[in-house]
Amino acid sequence: MQDELKKAIEAKHFVRAAAIAESSAVPPAEVKELRNKALWQMAAVFRNTEGTRVLCEQYGYSKKEAEDLLRRWAEEQKGRGDKKALEPTYDHATGKYLSFEEWLNQFVKRWDKLAAS
Repeated sequence: MQDELKKAIEAKHFVRAAAIAESSAVPPAEVKELRNKALWQMAAVFRNTEGTRVLCEQYGYSKKEAEDLLRRWAEEQKGRGDKKALEPTYDHATGKYLSFEEWLNQFVKRWDKLAAS
């Protein structure tokens, strides 16, 4: 299991890594960190609205918790000078290029309309 977890983390497959960690003897703090990375990746890197909502439900995050976490991570990324995930990306739902902050605002607005798994 540890080899599989290590491979998933190295490949930056954080959703998979979090799932593996949950089903093995990984400390809760490490599981939480992997979940947070998975949520960040789904939201900021992939800009997958439905996937982000499903992960929030699976991980037990409320709309407010998810929004706070993603805004905090965005600030940390900005602080480190890693702005790639924050730059505008085409959003199919709006037909516009949205910065991560704009995307996050749309995500929070549409939270209740998004299909929960």
